[in-house]
Amino acid sequence: MKTRIPSVSSETLRTLTDGWLLGHIQSIRPHQGGSSGSAKYAIESTEGRFLLKGRPRRALSADRLKLMRSVMDMCLDAQVPVPELRPQADGARHIEEADLVWELQTWIAGKGAQRGRRDAHASGIALAMFHRATRNHPASNHSSGDSKVEFTSLLGHTIERAPASKASLQQLEELAGLAKIKSGERGVMDHPKQILHGDWHPKNLRMHADGRVAGILDFDAVRVDAVAHELANGVLQVSLRRPKDLAPCQWPSGLHFKAGQRFTSAWRSRIGKAPPDGTWSLLPWLMIETIAVETLLPVAIWGEVPGINVHDWIKVGVETAEWIRERSRALAESLTPTH
Repeated sequence: MKTRIPSVSSETLRTLTDGWLLGHIQSIRPHQGGSSGSAKYAIESTEGRFLLKGRPRRALSADRLKLMRSVMDMCLDAQVPVPELRPQADGARHIEEADLVWELQTWIAGKGAQRGRRDAHASGIALAMFHRATRNHPASNHSSGDSKVEFTSLLGHTIERAPASKASLQQLEELAGLAKIKSGERGVMDHPKQILHGDWHPKNLRMHADGRVAGILDFDAVRVDAVAHELANGVLQVSLRRPKDLAPCQWPSGLHFKAGQRFTSAWRSRIGKAPPDGTWSLLPWLMIETIAVETLLPVAIWGEVPGINVHDWIKVGVETAEWIRERSRALAESLTPTH
């Protein structure tokens, strides 16, 4: 069953915000966007505009909360555009109410980034800024977990919820297994690990009118792993072709690879220190692992993909993974920055 965030009355919200001393509150409105597992409200007050965010308590350990805040503070120190957390009058940085952990952060204005070539360059530059700000953070105490166990669990739950797609899911399992072998052969396990954003996606970026990134949002998925994993996800997210005017069953399986080229070239131009040997040859295989997990995740957890037929969703995920596999060598060459 899909987990739903409990509704919070306007009276409760106003009581909830008292500790932040926001002056006269003019409006509190539900805010759509970002992670679906959090309750979010846009607040207009005499003190400014803010985002009130409530995350499920069960999904947010004290260590994770500490890590997220540490990462945001490092970004602010490095002048990377991220929201600032506003402490309450007594210094507390969060409160717990209605089984949620609530934080208040400054509002970052701007339009959402788009997939494709237009915003790929700016996205790559912003990711390099983030990685530069976080790469010296001690990473040993923040394990990224066992991805094989996670995938096996997601696959089992997805087959239970979508038995009619079992054949497609078995094909996806084979592709993900092959990708795991190929990335292992290319040395991903030997790459140094550092703090990653964990969900580098156009929906988590806000853009200035001139095309620069105005803000990086949503640190709920911060984790530790090799940078190649984040580059692969970033390439995939700017390159996927999901036209809004087409039904999912008509979505192209191929990627807009020139957007991926712009993304990796922009990242390399600003990162300074060269990535480990073999990084670029890893990307197609890590992209397959990523698309496999992202295909399973909503079905395994919620049993649905809002507005999309589950069978179509799984089918296009398998087709995209297969498209990448067939072109893995050429994609690796095309995604290698030329300068």
